[in-house]
Amino acid sequence: MRKIRSFTKSLATILMMALLVSVILPVSSRVVLAAGEEIEVNTYNELVNALKSSDNAGKTIKLTKNISGGTSTSNLNVKYSMTLNLNGRTLTFPNGKRMSVSLNGSEDVFKIIGRASFSSSLGQMKGNYNGTLISLSKGYLVIEEAAITNSNTNGHTLSNSDHITINSGSFKSPNALRSKIKINSLTKYAKSGTTQRYDGQLFLEYQVVSDSNCKDVFGDGIFSYDISTKTLSFGGYFEGNILSHIDDLTISVTKKSEITGIINVYGNTTFTGGNKLTVRSSDEDYSINQYLIGKNIIVKDISLEIFGKYAFSGDGFDSNENLIIENAEIVDNAGFGFSDDEYIFSSISLKNCKIIEPKDAVVKDGIIFESDGKTLAKNVKIRPDDFWKPVEYTWSDDNSKCVAIHTSRFDSSVFEKESVITSSKVKIPATTTVKGTTTYTATFYNSAFTTQSKDVQNIPVLPYDPNSNNNSNQNTNQNTNQNTNPGTDISFEDFVERLYVVALNRPSEPEGKEFWCTHVGNGDLNGAQCANEFLLSKEFKDRGLSDEEFLKVLYKTFFDRDAANDPDGFNFWMNSLKTEGRDKVVDGFINSTEWCNICATYGVKSGATRAKASIASKNAIAFATRLYTECLGREPEEDGLKFWSLGLTNLELTGKQAAHEFFFSKEFNDHNYSNNELITRMYKTFMGREPDTDGMNFWLNEMSNGMTKEQVFNNFVNSAEFTQICKDYAIDRG
Repeated sequence: MRKIRSFTKSLATILMMALLVSVILPVSSRVVLAAGEEIEVNTYNELVNALKSSDNAGKTIKLTKNISGGTSTSNLNVKYSMTLNLNGRTLTFPNGKRMSVSLNGSEDVFKIIGRASFSSSLGQMKGNYNGTLISLSKGYLVIEEAAITNSNTNGHTLSNSDHITINSGSFKSPNALRSKIKINSLTKYAKSGTTQRYDGQLFLEYQVVSDSNCKDVFGDGIFSYDISTKTLSFGGYFEGNILSHIDDLTISVTKKSEITGIINVYGNTTFTGGNKLTVRSSDEDYSINQYLIGKNIIVKDISLEIFGKYAFSGDGFDSNENLIIENAEIVDNAGFGFSDDEYIFSSISLKNCKIIEPKDAVVKDGIIFESDGKTLAKNVKIRPDDFWKPVEYTWSDDNSKCVAIHTSRFDSSVFEKESVITSSKVKIPATTTVKGTTTYTATFYNSAFTTQSKDVQNIPVLPYDPNSNNNSNQNTNQNTNQNTNPGTDISFEDFVERLYVVALNRPSEPEGKEFWCTHVGNGDLNGAQCANEFLLSKEFKDRGLSDEEFLKVLYKTFFDRDAANDPDGFNFWMNSLKTEGRDKVVDGFINSTEWCNICATYGVKSGATRAKASIASKNAIAFATRLYTECLGREPEEDGLKFWSLGLTNLELTGKQAAHEFFFSKEFNDHNYSNNELITRMYKTFMGREPDTDGMNFWLNEMSNGMTKEQVFNNFVNSAEFTQICKDYAIDRG
């Protein structure tokens, strides 16, 4: 591979010399083009005879239809100055046959024209020859608007001669436009008295970019070229190679795009556009290559994901070629790394971006190394400082959840997202004239997301002052209106009646209603106590409700809404029923903000039960579940989850004690995990992530040198990461 590539690189100097010769020397001093009558042919044998006949010197041989050599045993031999007009047709050589051009005069010219008209498709010459399909040994060969293909795995299209001039041609072999194409002047063809075009300087696989197709090269909207700014715009999918001999070329990616092929450039080239470009090359290819000494590749404001043998190549440390990466992302998936140690750049510079993988990578002498400064880096990831767009935070309608998300500014399909259940507390209690305010807080585990707080004035105005001794609810001399709040239409009777209907699914009986109204009105019972009595009563239990039906009643009673509108919350409470039982779940509902608001609406003190226990239990369930999945690698069983979550809830266990029991349990030890697997599970449990390479190697080395499992455990469990995890779950780390 290196030998082939070196040949191609040396070709760059020859190409530049050929360009100077073709531009400086007058056409008449090198090329004598014949002009004369046309000879039409429609079979391969007719073409063989026409090309070798001296009678046709100075004439044009024109194809009238597609021609195939079939089983013919003849090559096409050309000895005289003439023109072959493919006329937009396809000429297919017999298998193993070729064209040999050896003109009688050293200044004679054989010309191949491909197009029937300038706007029609290219004429094509196709063959399968083990070697050079069209060879030139004497004279000059000029090719215009023709596509030449050699499909032989060991073949190429044109011979290595500086007497070959290309004007708007395209050439393909198994290594088309790469190392095995033997052509020394991919240059402009200087026509006397005409303006030179940029044809032949920019190839998109078969197609040469010209002034006739530059606005939409393939007619599919994928490529366009602006000659004034030297900008190739690319948006879509392209299967083929790109070859550029344009200095100061800009390749602007207009949308998320992909190319299956390689990109070879002979001049300063900038990749930009603010979008993502994926370059997929074979395992034997260098994907993006600079072939001209003293020129740079600039990657700016773009995301490049690259597959191949190596991602980039230059001409070596002394080539004065530089790779400049500015405010860009590069994801190197090449099999052998970012670049090899021979075809490197003089320097690699990073502006407003940094290498995030491998960790502590070293950039030195035009190469990216691993942290040791010696090993060539693979799977390099470079990110700009402003890779992420600003974080967007979205609150649910009831403020019970908050979602944080940020996306890559290059590719919207790349994002980080986290959804959390918020906590809430009363910031300003309601009065008889002003609504109260609740503060909702969202705390995120991802350090890229900041804690969000939101104040909502959503606690209803109190219909009376519960702390006043002058309200009518304490006047036992009232008659039928003794339970009505003055100045409102809301009564304690309505509060009690609501509990009968929602909890017991029936209207109240007079005696029972009077009992509850009296005790609520006198302040003997608050809302929490009253609801607790209804939901834990024998009558309620005799309804025989399933857990699902039970939860639906709780939602209606305490939240005044349907459980169907909160699937995540409903699933949480269903799991809580399995681990904590109905009594504690009722506690959780009673201590909700919604229930406080309902009680305030009726002028009833909401009261409270074991508020902290309910919240801690919810977090403890999640924490214990996490120990099962990360340490043991399975879902928890019901009894075990209940045991661990209750122990954490009641402060009988710390996070450290619970984790120790899991890692040193019989179940864990019976697996006989390797040190690698043990450390991996500790990373997941105590740090919430997969192990990094350096960290894994450190701990494996420590254990190989005698560090015990207990010592490794203590290091992990006392880490800042695990301390933060315990804090997030409101668990005492210990």
